[in-house]
Amino acid sequence: MRINPIINFNVNKQTYTNNNTHTQPIIQKHDNFNLNSLNSTYNQISFQANIADEANKYIAETLAKIPLKHRLGALLDAFAPGDLIVLGKNFEKAKEGLFNAIPYMENPIKKVIFMPDQKFKGYVGFMRDWDWGIQAFNLNKFDMTLARDEKRYIIEPGKAINILDNDIIETQGYLLDIKPQESDSLLQFANDFSQTHNFSIDLSNEIEKVNTKILNKMFTESTENNTKITFKDVGGQDKLIEELKKSILYPLKFPEAYSTFDVNKGFILYGPPGTGKTHIARALANEANVNFVSLNGSEMESKWVGESEENWRNLFNSAKEKQPTIIFVDEMDSVAKSRGGKDVHGDKVVNQILTLMTDIDNNKDNIIVIGATNNFEALDKAIIRSGRFSKHLEVKMPDKEGLSKIFDIHTRKKPIDRNLNKDKIIQKLSDLKCSGADVKYIVNEAHSIGYDRMGIYEKMENETLTSKDLRSFYITNEDFDKAIEKFVETRNSTDRKPIGFNR
Repeated sequence: MRINPIINFNVNKQTYTNNNTHTQPIIQKHDNFNLNSLNSTYNQISFQANIADEANKYIAETLAKIPLKHRLGALLDAFAPGDLIVLGKNFEKAKEGLFNAIPYMENPIKKVIFMPDQKFKGYVGFMRDWDWGIQAFNLNKFDMTLARDEKRYIIEPGKAINILDNDIIETQGYLLDIKPQESDSLLQFANDFSQTHNFSIDLSNEIEKVNTKILNKMFTESTENNTKITFKDVGGQDKLIEELKKSILYPLKFPEAYSTFDVNKGFILYGPPGTGKTHIARALANEANVNFVSLNGSEMESKWVGESEENWRNLFNSAKEKQPTIIFVDEMDSVAKSRGGKDVHGDKVVNQILTLMTDIDNNKDNIIVIGATNNFEALDKAIIRSGRFSKHLEVKMPDKEGLSKIFDIHTRKKPIDRNLNKDKIIQKLSDLKCSGADVKYIVNEAHSIGYDRMGIYEKMENETLTSKDLRSFYITNEDFDKAIEKFVETRNSTDRKPIGFNR
């Protein structure tokens, strides 16, 4: 309920008396709109409660004579992103059009301002974008027209168009000028010629939730946004995948079938670098269609005492809010190494992880935590014991058959010469004890070498590349031979162990 303001009325001592004998205000009829005159009159009004309603009636009648373009202009000058202005005869009749326009609204509605006008034909909505532009929405079941200079634009029902000052909107013969206001004096009368419904407070909690979700995405890899890697994209790990299905995938997808099981919450994937531990975990999350959080153990560390533990608590709390969740921690040995040394801070982090794992087990939270490591022996004994990360799965180097499957996966979408000697290439990869990561590198390097051979890069540089050039391109045996040679040279030129070396 709006409480009318108590304001003073005193207009050049001109009064008249009605049948109730109360002294009443005289508000002049303005055939030509005069904002300064109205402003002066409004500010001088003085009346007691028993004449307030009639004074307001005079004010409303006078404001109704203000041209629509001026009233709308005042509101358009003042409204902010999140405000929605609706113009028409009856707000309830604009409801269907508003719902049809929702897909074209770029920001949430915080405030709805309805300006009734009995002469305007149809309904139109106005909303300000985040870049401070203004959109006009057609809330009718018929087309609207926007005129700009000598051009005409059709606005279909439910759709929107950006508007500029001096545009003209036409609805069934009614022409509405979009005019900027030269003064903001008319704004003080806005409550008298429009109705405002403010939802900012109601929306604040929803905005907070959305902002929290956005910030969480900085640390979360949603399965909806990832490339849909599945188990068919994992080669050479058939036995491991079978175990992951029984231990993780099926319990997540068919919990009723595991109601009598003591389901493991913690797993350790161990094996040499480049064997695809992260790749496998991501494929698992996509197969299960659950929230997937992937991070490196060192990312959770902080030089400030106590912050690392808090990082882990926040991680698990976020996972609980979005469960079912799979948390994948790469380089687990960097945060869960054996306790008892000089690193007291590291011991506290291990204790925190143990506590969190115990909590999700006790609470039966639908959260799976997978730690990956190249150095299983470095993990703290309490971490890998039963009840915490009790299931240990080895990710082995691929055998010859596995290398063949991995090769097929990485060449699946590439243009391969039909005369390619795949068996010879796989034998070379096997002799070099290549990992899955090595195979991926060699395939991509062969592709690049082929581009050089065919002059593709040169044509890109000269901007003469055509689709015909790409259609005639294939990766050949020669390209793979050179890629393997380059890989061997790179491996031998460093002092590090080969990518697929098992410690």
